[in-house]
Amino acid sequence: MGTLRLTGWAAAQRGFPAATAAAAAPEWGARRSRRRWCHGAPLARPRCAPSPASAVASSPAPGAAGQLRAGAEREWLWDCRGGGARDYAREMEVAVRVVQMACTLCQRVQDSLLRPGAGTGDRVHSKLDSSPVTVADWGVQAIVSWLLSNSFPDENISIVAEEDDETLSSSDGAALLESVVEAVNGCLVEAPKYGLRSPEKELRAHDVIQAIRKCSSTGGPKGRFWVLDPVDGTLGFVRGDQYAIALALIEDGEVILGVLGCPNYPMKKEWLNYHQKYYRLMSKVAPPPLGSWHKGCVMYAQKGCGQAWMQPLVHDFGKLDWRHPREIQVSSISDPISATFCEPVEKANSSHSFTAGLAHSVGLRNQPLRVYSMVKYAAIARGDAEIFMKFARAGYKEKIWDHAAGVVIIQEAGGVVTDAGGRQLDFSRGVYLEGLDRGIIACSGALLHQRILDAVDASWNSSTL
Repeated sequence: MGTLRLTGWAAAQRGFPAATAAAAAPEWGARRSRRRWCHGAPLARPRCAPSPASAVASSPAPGAAGQLRAGAEREWLWDCRGGGARDYAREMEVAVRVVQMACTLCQRVQDSLLRPGAGTGDRVHSKLDSSPVTVADWGVQAIVSWLLSNSFPDENISIVAEEDDETLSSSDGAALLESVVEAVNGCLVEAPKYGLRSPEKELRAHDVIQAIRKCSSTGGPKGRFWVLDPVDGTLGFVRGDQYAIALALIEDGEVILGVLGCPNYPMKKEWLNYHQKYYRLMSKVAPPPLGSWHKGCVMYAQKGCGQAWMQPLVHDFGKLDWRHPREIQVSSISDPISATFCEPVEKANSSHSFTAGLAHSVGLRNQPLRVYSMVKYAAIARGDAEIFMKFARAGYKEKIWDHAAGVVIIQEAGGVVTDAGGRQLDFSRGVYLEGLDRGIIACSGALLHQRILDAVDASWNSSTL
């Protein structure tokens, strides 16, 4: 079972007992018949229990951020080798912690935007395509860049990310840059709470610009690089609704691991149908039980493990909780009459009318779930919806940061993601999903997926996309 096991240093710092771990590698999409493994042996029980010998004997001082010194005892780590492939324990542990920190920064910025009477002039900017970009977008990109570079000091970290520093570096960007620097330093100072290391002194404006500028990789078919969407669904973020932070690791064109931070994701699926402002209002009228996990999560998965997980936000619970991650699984619904499909809120880059026609032709009767960002991928991975369809309008090209993390999480949770021709998405051709056949289809199971593919083929020639 692919779950996180802490290093001796991180466990001792946070005071957590060892988490449990097992690994599985089922066929793609064959989810529920998996065998569970621990230390190389199949298990009947669902989780591995830590042995007494694994207890932390001491609390060695860390070397680089989040690392143990050479020879120091290691405790529980992420235990999934992807069917005997390379161990990505270190990468997964760092990635989850980094996204947790990014969620905290975003929640603070969103709360400040939603305060009565709060202006947005020094925190929100419009790009050339009129889409918004905020302090949170640049702030997250800066802290992810800085933390990854300092967590892997022996590597030349390569990052493909959405934002650039042009606006912040301009003469008109001084106020925005000041707000970004403040948000970044306010978050990084709390890094030890996440098991990461803070900078020795506050970052200056130049340091923040350099961190953002480092995220300029163009990807490609060879080598290793991270893919980041600092705030996926910025329009939803500005409006106080759903958004996501998406981080993935790609090696030689294949997505190895993905982490999705969904700070506003409600644990009760019914609330996904409502704007987040109504959830906030109802939470004030009828507050959830103290200490309950009622919204917000970080989801994560590694290719080949056959499982996906989610944990609550540090921002809401005050600590990392590796002990009680929840396994997430796609829905078992295969009858279109009972299925729910997701689609983007905005019509600018997708066709609601075409997806509505497809939904009708395959027998879908439920109202579509329209949510911002990669939260749509999260909804399918968690079993809250069964289908996500996106068919871009002519001239629009899908970017890899909008899909990489979500794809691997759905696949490891038991679902299927392909283009409309049934081919797996190609992340090896730069920043765009080149060669995409018409659109993207993600489903909870193979039967629904095939019905959607057939419906696309039957109706495509009559579409006006």
